[in-house]
Amino acid sequence: MSKIAYFDNAATTFPKPQCTYDFADAFYRHAGGSIGRGGNALAAAAGDIAQQAKDNLRTLYCCPANEVVFTSSATDALNRILLGLGLGAGDNVFISPFEHNAVTRPLNHLAKESDINLHVLNFDKTTLLPDYSAIEQAFCKNPPRLVILTHASNVCGAVIPVEEICRIAKRFEANTVIDMSQTAGLLPLDLASDLYDFAVFAGHKTLLGPFGIGGFFCKRGRRLNPVFFGGNGINSIEQDLPSNIVQMEEIASQNTYAIAGLKASTDWIIERGWEATNQEESAMSERLLGLLRSFSNVSIVGDGMSCGRIGVVSALFDGYSPDEVELILGNTGVAVRSGLHCAPYAHRFLDTLPAGTVRFSVSALTDEDDFARLENALQLIRDEG
Repeated sequence: MSKIAYFDNAATTFPKPQCTYDFADAFYRHAGGSIGRGGNALAAAAGDIAQQAKDNLRTLYCCPANEVVFTSSATDALNRILLGLGLGAGDNVFISPFEHNAVTRPLNHLAKESDINLHVLNFDKTTLLPDYSAIEQAFCKNPPRLVILTHASNVCGAVIPVEEICRIAKRFEANTVIDMSQTAGLLPLDLASDLYDFAVFAGHKTLLGPFGIGGFFCKRGRRLNPVFFGGNGINSIEQDLPSNIVQMEEIASQNTYAIAGLKASTDWIIERGWEATNQEESAMSERLLGLLRSFSNVSIVGDGMSCGRIGVVSALFDGYSPDEVELILGNTGVAVRSGLHCAPYAHRFLDTLPAGTVRFSVSALTDEDDFARLENALQLIRDEG
């Protein structure tokens, strides 16, 4: 297959650092035992790698006392948290207007089945900044049981000032959950702070690891009601799950290959410093924005934002639907994503329903060849439009 100019990193980063591929493959071939299943050498090696991967995540987020729970994905982690918090009739849950379906669908289920009240926080449609006065008034009117916020939008790249919103939420003793699917390993967040109860990560995105590994950080001693039940290799005669959150949540055989890859990718980020990865991705983001702005037939969605942004940019093209643009770009060897990106709340807020947008997303490993091919493809669309 000829090289594809890849601008779909918000879905999953590609390529990964070479060490991610090499280490995961070598470990799985030579030491890929089952974590927590027996005392044999391969099981012990797998357990050691899982511990090293968790320690790397704690190092990245300066939270040595936090628990790290591995799940199969960020969606898995979000479901365990949202369905495990024991939300019930009359509980007020607040979200940003940018949340992914991995958040909104579980909450929609809880609204139907448990009669929770779901509220969307007030943000400015031009600056994409929160209206703190309106948020505080909303919390006074409907005291929050839970506030859940994406750290950055997977549609337009807007970075949400989660610290300020969570500080207000904690005055009302709300639980707080941060969805870091688009930012873990890329943007800092003080997870040692009491402002955050849970923070979710996706291994295959900005952590530069493989598919099949995600999870969450939480304060030590936190509890959730179990959503899944099964074996964890610990005290197997008991039919009740352990109360320890890690032992309760990490049931079934874990994805040793993906965990090994995550260990390698986080080694790479730590060795270079996350600041370096952030600076490189920011440079790619600025280049992408500059390129798209140079075409008069292209409109960037949310271009007037005053908040921070990551390298995720949505655009609309004169005379073409988003799906048509994705098809044309795909035929020229450029990978993007069109549509709603599993975030209909964001598109409703950004006024891009029903067709959605064309999403371009970069990473620290986007290169010159990618941009050269994209520029040629954009010229083709402009000239044939």
